[in-house]
Amino acid sequence: MFESPDTGGLAHALQLHVLCNNVSGWAYREGDEVFIGFRDGNARLAVAAQLHGFPGSCRWEPLFTGLDLTRAVEAIARWLAEEAEYPEPPWFDGGEARGFSAYHVPYRGQALGPYGFMVVAPKWFEIHK
Repeated sequence: MFESPDTGGLAHALQLHVLCNNVSGWAYREGDEVFIGFRDGNARLAVAAQLHGFPGSCRWEPLFTGLDLTRAVEAIARWLAEEAEYPEPPWFDGGEARGFSAYHVPYRGQALGPYGFMVVAPKWFEIHK
């Protein structure tokens, strides 16, 4: 059974994502229930901090809404461990481990600033000999 990913890395990625949306002077306060997540099937997860009405909606399926940082990280880790569809394991002379990539994607030109999503996708990490 696949174990949950390191939640410290997910928390740090979400904190960096919030900083990307901080041009309006809004600052995340511990315990704010602002995180919303949408999934693209089981291939990708888009997470945003709901600021000033962004995002209003998304074409992807809602997975969670109104979570604080700790609960959002738990929801992302649970999705990675239980639902995310990993590609076929790589075939090479070495080892591999399930992991994820997380990156910020700006969402069009927003009048309030560079709002966007943190996208999380399952991936394999290769350990070569």
